[in-house]
Amino acid sequence: MNPLTNHLNEADRMLHSLAQLIALTGTNLLPAQADDSQANIDWNADRHRLEGRAFAHNGQHLRLVIDLPTFSLRFLDENDRPVTSFMAEGKTPDEAAAWWQTVLHEWGFDTTKPLSYQLETAPVPPGTPYVRPAGLTEWANWRTVAHQQLITLNERSGRMSDIRIWPHHFDTGVYYVIPDEAGQEKAAIWAGYAIADVVSVEPYFYLSGYNSRQPIDFSTATALTSGTWLNRPDWQGAYLPVSDATDPGQIIPFYGESYAWMSEKAGD
Repeated sequence: MNPLTNHLNEADRMLHSLAQLIALTGTNLLPAQADDSQANIDWNADRHRLEGRAFAHNGQHLRLVIDLPTFSLRFLDENDRPVTSFMAEGKTPDEAAAWWQTVLHEWGFDTTKPLSYQLETAPVPPGTPYVRPAGLTEWANWRTVAHQQLITLNERSGRMSDIRIWPHHFDTGVYYVIPDEAGQEKAAIWAGYAIADVVSVEPYFYLSGYNSRQPIDFSTATALTSGTWLNRPDWQGAYLPVSDATDPGQIIPFYGESYAWMSEKAGD
């Protein structure tokens, strides 16, 4: 595994752990949505921040963010002023959770509602100190590239989807619903940028989908200019690892070609 991959994986591990507190904030302080989107996260490329959704407190709209430059958790007001902060370096996930609970309890919030999902393995064990990742700049660059490429996919596909980071798998993604005659979902296409997992030892771009009326045979997929199709028992879809995406220009045909094939198979 090359140094870039190691740096990205380490940054993903640390930030994925901290992001669970953003997800818990949305879960406990905002109305539940059918797709659990109250818990998802935005990437602010200009300020290098992971940002939760705003919630109301004492006439203010606050949000919890992960600030990469300072490697800290911060509650910010609507004017981007820090209300209170937690410096993560050298502190543990248990200490971060205790800080979060203390702050919200002091503000009068009930924080007993659990997340709607469970992580199979904690990205950082509860008692292990956080270490500022060496690859935060590279991590920010790849998340910005992913966000920009998904904006392009929205435009070229003619479909619109919020581009969000989902705290369970910590992927940046979009989801396109393809409705039937009654307006119900008959198929869908999803795409994004994922962290290392059972599919890949390094972060990767992906696109996949399903059709409830006709199973999609991924073994018949048209070859891609960039990336490849995977047809495994545990996952099927288009796959482009970061090590093969040295030029962001390679990602445009990857999404464009895989979307075109998937759109036809999904019955768009």
